[in-house]
Amino acid sequence: MDKKEILEKNKKKSRNSLDEREQRVYSSSFGVGAIVVGILILIFSIYRAIHRYTFYEYVSVITGYLCATFLYQFKNIRKPLYLIAGIGTGAAAIFCAVMFFWPYSL
Repeated sequence: MDKKEILEKNKKKSRNSLDEREQRVYSSSFGVGAIVVGILILIFSIYRAIHRYTFYEYVSVITGYLCATFLYQFKNIRKPLYLIAGIGTGAAAIFCAVMFFWPYSL
């Protein structure tokens, strides 16, 4: 491919599309966001536990997020470890959601 073809190809690209660097930053920003959410959930869960309240809703949120992440990774990478982790965190998310809505939860 010569220089003119490359320039012509770039002109045809939409101006709103992300370049490779922007795509990498965009993708990694979700990981940073997940870390912040995890820290906040940990803080709120500890606070609720200290005051002897249940904190199933917080655990359900973080395990639901992890379940979706692991299953997406399994779908694209096909490593069985991701499937096992996805099923385990999915079961934990469902259990915590049931315990949150259960009228006589522990």
